[in-house]
Amino acid sequence: MKYRVSFEFRLTRHTTWPRDGVDFYDHVRSVMEKIEVHERVCDVRVITDLAESSLTVDFALEASSHVDAIPEALRLVREAIEGAGARHFGMGTVGYGRLVGSGATPGLETPIWQKRRVLIDLVA
Repeated sequence: MKYRVSFEFRLTRHTTWPRDGVDFYDHVRSVMEKIEVHERVCDVRVITDLAESSLTVDFALEASSHVDAIPEALRLVREAIEGAGARHFGMGTVGYGRLVGSGATPGLETPIWQKRRVLIDLVA
């Protein structure tokens, strides 16, 4: 079955994004490329808003059930964020909602992805 998964994030750093935000978009593109390489993922889309430090990551995911799709989507996005040298918060299991952070070593220039919410729906 195919599911549409949508993540909403706040993406910040402790220092400003250099080059008028070009680094913000370069970093987001790096994470998206890491998500796109998975064979069970297609149609990756991202909507960014540098002024609000927010973004939505949206993609289709092949999974055997809704129960399997959620942890798989979390794992794929978590690994992509870490692979791009960033930190993430709230990317544990959906049910707990804790802001447990993980990923790159903290630093002033380390991007921080804070999950706001995850939506999932079966694609017709």
